[in-house]
Amino acid sequence: MKDLSSARLSDLPLSVRLVISYTIVMLGIGYLIALFNLYVTYSLTDGQPGLTVGDLKRAFYGNRDNTRLAAKIHGGSMEQFLPRPGDKEKILSWIQDGASKEKYDTVTKPILMQNCVRCHSPEGLQRFRPLTNYEEVMTVVQIDRGEPVGLWARVAHTHIQSIALIFFVLGLVFSFTSVGNGLKYFTVSVSFLSLPLDFGSRFLAKYYPNLVYLMMVSGALLGFSFAVMILLPLYEMWINKPEYYSNSEQTSYRRG
Repeated sequence: MKDLSSARLSDLPLSVRLVISYTIVMLGIGYLIALFNLYVTYSLTDGQPGLTVGDLKRAFYGNRDNTRLAAKIHGGSMEQFLPRPGDKEKILSWIQDGASKEKYDTVTKPILMQNCVRCHSPEGLQRFRPLTNYEEVMTVVQIDRGEPVGLWARVAHTHIQSIALIFFVLGLVFSFTSVGNGLKYFTVSVSFLSLPLDFGSRFLAKYYPNLVYLMMVSGALLGFSFAVMILLPLYEMWINKPEYYSNSEQTSYRRG
């Protein structure tokens, strides 16, 4: 049986190298889009442009001094959608006065229907947080405690499984590069271990907000692993072939 430890990516036929290259490039593009989605999802959580530690703390730990709705419309991402003077203040006063059903029908509902329900409905972009009736609105008129455990579980189990499969593919390809075994062991291990670290710290940030720093570090490690395991194989297959030859190449080289 042929020793696979001596096999290298540049030994592969052109068609196989094309398949591998297209696959890992598409995975890389998907990862970049995922980063963009992360940015647009959380960058306005604290009401300020740019993705900051404050955004992550508010998203995963919440604002324990305020209700979820009040935090969103006063200094949060929904404030921009209440451009008419006085609307925000009316909703805040309604919350402070006890959020009664009577005042909801006469004061709050018209404002939400005009400015918010287009997205916060079963057919809208924010369908996971509908605000079409009193009962739905009352789910956000409570202390903001960050990301619900149920939402974390849905996100975590799908992402851990899918990203682990992606790292399986990238790790196999990366294993056939010419770099030393030490770098291979380190990169592959970091890629897999950073997954539970990332989603574990995301879960615990609901109780310990400073763990968002650990979440950021683990996210950076994920990005490092993606970059190395995509760029290095592409470099060796197409740009700079390592200085080694397989047995068939050596024979062909001597005959030439």
